[in-house]
Amino acid sequence: MELSKQNVEETKGVAILFMLLLHLFCTKSYESLFQPIIYVGKYPLIYYLALFGDCCVALYCFCSGYGLMYNYKNDKTNYSKKNRKRILNLYIKYWITIVLFVLIGGVLLNKPGYPGSINKFLLTITGISPAYNGAWWFFTTYILLVAFSKQINEIILKRSSLLIVFLSLIFYVLGYVQRIKVPIVLNNVYLDYLLRQLALFGTSQLPFILGGIFQKEKIYSKINKKISKLKYKDILLGLIIAGLIIVHSFIETLFIAVFTGIIFIVCFNLIEKKNYISRFFRYMGKHSTNLWLIHMFFYMIYFKSLVYSPKYPILIYIWLILICLPFSYLINYLESKVLNVKRR
Repeated sequence: MELSKQNVEETKGVAILFMLLLHLFCTKSYESLFQPIIYVGKYPLIYYLALFGDCCVALYCFCSGYGLMYNYKNDKTNYSKKNRKRILNLYIKYWITIVLFVLIGGVLLNKPGYPGSINKFLLTITGISPAYNGAWWFFTTYILLVAFSKQINEIILKRSSLLIVFLSLIFYVLGYVQRIKVPIVLNNVYLDYLLRQLALFGTSQLPFILGGIFQKEKIYSKINKKISKLKYKDILLGLIIAGLIIVHSFIETLFIAVFTGIIFIVCFNLIEKKNYISRFFRYMGKHSTNLWLIHMFFYMIYFKSLVYSPKYPILIYIWLILICLPFSYLINYLESKVLNVKRR
């Protein structure tokens, strides 16, 4: 009755699809980029669908929190060791991407600032302050979430879930205000960096912690037990998701992405899907990390005109995925070679 490993993989697949949708089409200045087909009022329908995709990070964080809590409960002894391996493997993917798209790509395509200064390069490869790709802001935040997940999970298991959610929500609000609304600027490079990382961590820890609490309290199982009795549950769940998209189209703020994201996760996984649909989402989930790391190099940094050349949103969307996937396979291949050398 709980979320399975396959469910989590499917959810990650949806998350990366949402991320691509968000980054490609969440703009009201679309005239020079693509030709919409369907409009809702003044703006394209694709804009509102893309806007809903801003829950992508919340989906990733929830899945990570849920999975890491499961791992912690089932093997506390080896938990820290496995997390160090998890972090190292992510760094390997990250470094391979830097070599391919910053060192080789930057030189071959004569891109100014790629790789740029030694300081910029070192801050990026360490993950302290990733440059070159705007989507990499989450790299540092994710490393911190994993690194502190043991302490977070211990607190979740020992304390009241309601109290933890309340405190996490306060941290989220403070992080959101600092990140988006009224950032405090101290005019000190180190203190400003610390505030930025705290803000990014603050806006990411809530879905991460909610994932851990879902696993602790078996919340998904409880919802599943009640919903499964409904005669037209798939239709109802589909309507809830449609309602979330409509609500977000009126409330165009990133603040609610965590809440729409968590509700979406539950509804999406409760819907009974054909096997080929589930396999597609799992396939995208397996490539999700690579696509997160590389997609911005194509649609924004190096090949913007090429990516948007099909003109129509559905074609652009498919085209970007097709461009990215061969490089994802290449990254996986190079990663396997590096790991083989490491094992020796």
